Parts: sequence; structure tokens; C-alpha cells
Amino acid sequence: MSKKIIYIVIAVLLIAVLGIFLMNDNSGFNKLKKEYESLNGQKNDNGKKYPEVKLENSNVKIIYASYDQVFNVLKKDGIIYFGFPTCPWCRNALPSLIKAADEAGVKEIYYMDNKDDRDIKTLEDGKIKEEKKASNDYEKLLKELGDKVSVYEGLNDDSIKRLYYPTVVVVKEGKITDYIEGTVDSQKDPYKPLTKDEQKELVKKYENAFATKNMCDLDSKC
Repeated sequence: MSKKIIYIVIAVLLIAVLGIFLMNDNSGFNKLKKEYESLNGQKNDNGKKYPEVKLENSNVKIIYASYDQVFNVLKKDGIIYFGFPTCPWCRNALPSLIKAADEAGVKEIYYMDNKDDRDIKTLEDGKIKEEKKASNDYEKLLKELGDKVSVYEGLNDDSIKRLYYPTVVVVKEGKITDYIEGTVDSQKDPYKPLTKDEQKELVKKYENAFATKNMCDLDSKC
């Protein structure tokens, strides 16, 4: 075998290996895992210890989404998870979310941490005071989510909405089929880990939501 042929064979093998690596690349999941697990054993500013998070290896691709990507999903198909690492509710929810997604055969989840884009409002002497203005993209997101979004607590005005975390949005053919906020009703203290029964309940809740969405590729017909 000539050197030229050997070089060609080696080049083809390298390209094949690189292709497999790129197909199996789940840097988004690894990043998410690192962000959440890095806080294990630490405490927040109030001295409360963050709930432990341990994410097993997953086949679910995590996409750190921009607003444009989120808006695109809301017009088509997909699953969006809104949350952030220091949120105790999110830390309780995430392992169950990933487990349910794996068991349901979910291919990808769009992830967005947009807590700093939210507005901050307070009620003082019966009047609503805006301490921080929301970003334009966040305001647009609230409109896109429509009546699924919760009322902003403590303002005594049901017309003012707010995105709370964690929130999982399942979209099928441009329609929100499921909007899951929080964990399970029985959990009152987010710093207290979910029991095994509560974990099973939450996994089932997510699985039922994913079952309403046909997990086909976005460009294929189902």
C-alpha cells in the first residue's frame, strides 16, 4: 500500500471520528451539570445550604438558548426549561426533568436563565412601584407565553404577569401543550430535598407532558 493511500485512509478515519464526536457532543449538558453541581455543599447569602444536585449522564442535548431560539421554538415544536443554578426549586426539579426526558426519548431541551431580565415591582401604600424595568425580550416572552404565565405575586393586580422558576414549556405545532411551574404541590420548602415519592411524582408529571409531544425531528413529518 502506497503512502498516499495510507494518508487518505488515515484522513478518512480522522474525519469519521470527528463526525462521531460532533454528533455525540453534549457540551451543553456538561455545562449545565457543572453549573448546578458546583454549588453542592455551598450556602446562599441567607446561610441556607443549596439542595444537592447530581445529574447522571444523559442522551438529552441541552441547548443554551437565545431569545430568538426560544421564540422560534414557541412557533414550532420543542421543550424549553427556564431556570438558574441558585434557584432551590430548580435544583430540586432538574434531576427529575433530565430523568423524565431520557425515559421519554426526548432529543433536546432548550435552556434559558433569564432571571436578570425580569422586572422588579413592589406594592407600597397601595401603589405599584417599579424598581427595575424588564428587558424588551423578556416582555415579549411574556406576551408569547400568554395566559400560561403566572400572576406577579404581591401586587394585587392579576393583569401583571411574571415568569417564575423552574418552568418547563412543551410546544407542539406552535401551541403550548404543557406549562409546568415549580415542582410538586407537597413540597413547601425548596431547601428540603424531594422525597423518593415526590421525585417519582415529578418525573411522571414531566413524562406525561412529554407524551403530548411527538418527539420527531423538527423537519420531519410525524
